[in-house]
Amino acid sequence: MLGELIAIFAVLTFVGSNVIFRKTEHEVSPTFINFFRTGIGTLTFIFIALILNQLNLVLIIPWELWLILIISFIFGQVIGDTAYFSAQKELGTTIALAISMTFPLFTFMLSLIFLNRPFKLNLVFSLILISIGITTIGKSKINSENSKLERNSVLKRSIKFRIQEIFNKDIIKAIGFCITASLGWAIGAVIIEFATIQIDQIIHTKELSSIIGNVIRFPFAFLILGSMVLRENHLMKRKENPPSQKKSLRSLIILLIASIIGTSLGAYLYTESVHIAGANVVSLIASASPLFALPLTYFVNKEKISKFGVVGVVLTIFGVVIILI
Repeated sequence: MLGELIAIFAVLTFVGSNVIFRKTEHEVSPTFINFFRTGIGTLTFIFIALILNQLNLVLIIPWELWLILIISFIFGQVIGDTAYFSAQKELGTTIALAISMTFPLFTFMLSLIFLNRPFKLNLVFSLILISIGITTIGKSKINSENSKLERNSVLKRSIKFRIQEIFNKDIIKAIGFCITASLGWAIGAVIIEFATIQIDQIIHTKELSSIIGNVIRFPFAFLILGSMVLRENHLMKRKENPPSQKKSLRSLIILLIASIIGTSLGAYLYTESVHIAGANVVSLIASASPLFALPLTYFVNKEKISKFGVVGVVLTIFGVVIILI
C-alpha cells in the first residue's frame, strides 16, 4: 500500500510540474527545460546525500552498476523527457500525457521479447484500443487546428490548405515524440527497478538506494543535456535573425518551482515507488495521469480539449489498463 501511495504522489508531482512548465514554453526550448530541471535534481540529491552523510556510499557501487544507472537515465530522462516536452509544446499536457503514458505496453512487449514473458491475448486488445485512442486524439487535434484556421484566416484557399498540411505534419511529428517518450520511459523503468535492487544488496539500506541511484544518474544526464543545450544555442546563433536567448526572471522562477516539485521531489518519489511497488504497479497508476491533467491544465493554462479528444484519452487509458491487469 505504501508503494501505491508514493506512486500517486509521484504522478501528481509529475503532472503538476508539467502544467507549470507549459508557462515557460514561449521563452525556452524543451531541451532547456529538461536541462534546467535535471540541474536542480542533481543539486538536490547531492545535497541530501551530504546532509545524511552518505555520499561515500556512491564510491562502493561497482562501475557496471554505474553504467546501468547512466543508461537508465539516458533512456528515461534524456530521450524520454526531452521527447515528451517537445510533444507537450504542440499537443498540450493532457493529450501528450495520454499518448506518452502508453509506456507500460512497451514495458510488457520488451519483457515478452527479452525476458521470455508468456504471451497474453489482452496484448492484442490493448494494442487495438491504444491505436484507436491515439488515432482519435490525433484526428481531433488536427480538426481543432483546421477549424482555427478557417475562423481566423483571410488568405487564399490554396494557401490555407498548405498551412493546414503543415499543421498536420507538426501534429503527427508531436505524436511521434510521444511514442519516443513512451518507449524511453519503458526501457528506463525496467532498468531502474533492476538497478535499485542491486544497490539494496550492496549497501543493505533500502531507504537510501533511490537517493544513491539518483546521485549517480542525475549528474551524467545533466552533462549530456548541457551539451545538447550548447549545440542548440550554437545552431540558433548561425541563423540570419537569431531569436533572443535571454530568459526573463519570471520564466526562471517558474522553472525553478516546477523543477523542485517535479524533479527534486518527483524523481525521488518515482524511483522509490518503482523500488517498493515495482514497475508494473507504478505504470498502472501513472496511466491515469491524463485524468489528473485535465482539470489542472484547464484551470492553470486554460487548455481545452474536444469531446473526441476526451474519448481518445479514455480509450488510450483503457488500453494501458488492460495490459496491466
